[in-house]
This record gives sequence, C-alpha cells and structure tokens, in this order.
Amino acid sequence: MASAGVSSLCVALWLTGLILSSNLTVSFGDQAVDCCLSVSNQPIPRQILAGYTEQVKGDGCHIHAVLFRTKKNKVLCAPPDAPWIKDRKNWVDKLVKQCKEKEFKGKQCQNVKPTPA
Repeated sequence: MASAGVSSLCVALWLTGLILSSNLTVSFGDQAVDCCLSVSNQPIPRQILAGYTEQVKGDGCHIHAVLFRTKKNKVLCAPPDAPWIKDRKNWVDKLVKQCKEKEFKGKQCQNVKPTPA
C-alpha cells in the first residue's frame, strides 16, 4: 500500500516536471534570437560597414561576438578580441556620428543606423 503511494507520488512529480519544462521551452521558443554560431578572424574592410552590435555569451547565444552589419544589410560575425575590432568599431561610430549630422542622407550613409547602446 505504501509502495503504491510512493509510486503515485513519483509519477505525479515526473508529470509536473514534464509540464513545467515544456512550458519553459514554449515561452523561450516565442522569443527568436539571431546568434552568430561562429566567427571569422578575417579583417572586414571599413568601407562596407554600416553598423555593429555586440553578442554576449549567455544572452541566448553560445559565443561572444561582434556582429558587423554591412551597407548591403549582411551580418558578419567577428571575434571581439581580434586586434582589428576596436579600429572597425571606432570607424563605424565616427561614420554614424557624421551621418547623424547629415540626417542619414547621402550615399555614404546608405543603411547606416545608430549603434544600439
């Protein structure tokens, strides 16, 4: 009799865990996250860049990366510790500042948008 009660309790706990885990999966599944799965150490030419964002490991993504957006709206993934990254980020920041002053008009400012904070 006690064995049947323990078995029922185990089944109930297992079902509760199954229901909770499926709900967590659904709630996280509703939030689409675009992540870089790998990075390239190849330096990206400045003149094609229009913006960048930082990808942080643990915020739904498996690796740290800098996501550079090109003027043709392609996303290129780069390692945040590469020696050329700081130069490209500074260049994009300067470009965004210049384009902001021009109200984002002109060929140089094509697809350039402020970098998210």
